[in-house]
Amino acid sequence: KEKGLFIQCYQNRRFDSDFLTVQKVIESGKLGDILEVEMHYDYFRPEVPENTHEFSTANSYLYGHACHTVDQVLSYFGEPDDIRYDVRQLLGKGRMNDYFDLDFFYGNMKISIKSSYFRIKERPSFVVYGKKGMFVKQTKDRQEEHLKMFYMPDHEDFGIDLPEHYGVLTYIDEQGDYHEEKVISEVGDYSRVYEGIYETLVNGAEKVIKDEETILQMKILEEGIKGIQESENKR
Repeated sequence: KEKGLFIQCYQNRRFDSDFLTVQKVIESGKLGDILEVEMHYDYFRPEVPENTHEFSTANSYLYGHACHTVDQVLSYFGEPDDIRYDVRQLLGKGRMNDYFDLDFFYGNMKISIKSSYFRIKERPSFVVYGKKGMFVKQTKDRQEEHLKMFYMPDHEDFGIDLPEHYGVLTYIDEQGDYHEEKVISEVGDYSRVYEGIYETLVNGAEKVIKDEETILQMKILEEGIKGIQESENKR
């Protein structure tokens, strides 16, 4: 600020299709009061932790991946009342952090973010439980999938979910009738990060990724990895 420079974290996952679709479902009110949200981002890449023979905070799974899911939580639900951390080295001390499970509490609502390198079958990307029903989005946003195939955003169907990717909403309506229906996915769009930067620099709009959100997230990640750091320092 003193030098008049602009800096902002690249939190593109705020604009993932699955995350935007979850917001649409919550805001529809069909689930009633939200009780619990589970967010999963899993891999089956055992070779990564198996070939890593030292612990590094900078290369931890928490720092590398929770930075996205924690940001999703903070950007939509705000600062939590409390957080519980379960951050592990599944292969033992002296090895990389390859697992995390964080619970964020907002009154009676719990938001859980869970990730592991050892999930041969991925858990649903999102599961949302409310007093009137639940929503399950099995598959993740497809933008990264398409980018890795060099299928660029200039294609009209870039990142677009097909019907088989749609999440399933199950609920009881106000008349007591049971419903189970697919929800058309929202369109993910990472370019919204750059559009936000433009609006801030040119038109003076508020940052899309606010400084206080970034600082809070950094504190959460530092607190989450602290237990492993202390354990490693005792070796």
